[in-house]
Amino acid sequence: MPVTHKPNAEKYPVDICYLVADLKYNSQQGVKICEIQQASLSLFNGDTYRNDAEESIHKELLRVLNSYNKNGWVVAETIADKKLVSELAGAKWRNPKDLIALFSDEDFKRRSKLPPKDRYDLASYQGFLYASWSQFSVIYDFEQRLPGMVMVDKSSFPFWIDKYRMTRLFAEDEQLAAIKPRWGNYKKIYSKRLAEKITQELHCDTFVIKPRGNFMGKGVIITSGEDLDKILRYIITKKGKLARSKNSAYVAWQYDRFDSFIVEEFVASDPIRLPHVDNKLYQPTMRVAFVLAYTNHQHYVHFLGEYWKTPHLSIDEPGDFMEKNKDICEPPYYLAVDATTQQIVRGKLSTTLPKLHHKMLQFSPGPNEDFYAPVSHGGVRLVLQPATEGNTSTR
Repeated sequence: MPVTHKPNAEKYPVDICYLVADLKYNSQQGVKICEIQQASLSLFNGDTYRNDAEESIHKELLRVLNSYNKNGWVVAETIADKKLVSELAGAKWRNPKDLIALFSDEDFKRRSKLPPKDRYDLASYQGFLYASWSQFSVIYDFEQRLPGMVMVDKSSFPFWIDKYRMTRLFAEDEQLAAIKPRWGNYKKIYSKRLAEKITQELHCDTFVIKPRGNFMGKGVIITSGEDLDKILRYIITKKGKLARSKNSAYVAWQYDRFDSFIVEEFVASDPIRLPHVDNKLYQPTMRVAFVLAYTNHQHYVHFLGEYWKTPHLSIDEPGDFMEKNKDICEPPYYLAVDATTQQIVRGKLSTTLPKLHHKMLQFSPGPNEDFYAPVSHGGVRLVLQPATEGNTSTR
């Protein structure tokens, strides 16, 4: 069922986002969302481990997009998943290799400038434009330049660089806060009491430490309380034995430019067995792919598919805490989600994700933040010169 909200209609008369959530689920605590990010960063290697009766995530995405508007352009160079690009191109989406080719296309230039008949209806636009924000951010004034296009993921752009922004949205609503693990944002100022302070504030003895500006698991450290002080000392001072580690969970902190970091309580899912990996017992994380749509003043959630992903070590194998609790997103460490669990998770997300989308559309930066690139990250915005015939420079 659609949910009605009216956010800033000038900036967001319509919106559509293709996202993934990594979450934990257990029968005691229910759903706890660890992370939400743009799906353009994901390859969905676990899609083939889902039930045979389920369509692929790519096909489901195309079906959902077509239900709103059948026209689209996808900039191939900017999307990690080339199978997705092929799926869209096979449905007659145009797929220029880069932004230069896109803005050199005469048909795109003409149609992108045509305003919609009804700016509140996704079907009234010339089509969708799907390009990774990491590339598209060079265009400062894309909203004004491309009135005929619906930019996929537009409302998620302000959250591209800084996880703290998205995490803060959950704290602003009671229902959203209930599906997020307890968390805190902590300044990079080391003291011997910091570990004790975090333990007391989060009321737990296992933790997930996250850098604000990294993706794909880089910098994410899962630790028990006994090692918390040692890890905090390293990520803040960048010194100690962990500075010599080759593990990306530790290496990423050598280059982290934010002045603070996020710590969450570690929430476990109910363990699962992988029949195709000697029936061993694993601690899983569920990945859910979905589309959030806002059109005609109503919010919609479309689920595209989900699957479990696990660490490479089972619960019963020897190894450290992180090796048995941090998933690796590699075959064969995937499993389909059973129908009962799928129904429970989708039911909870159906009522909470529209609230999150509404808050994304309403987002306003702080007094010292750029809308898209937080100052603390050193983000730089570039301006595309006004379009004229023969001028497609992205300098």
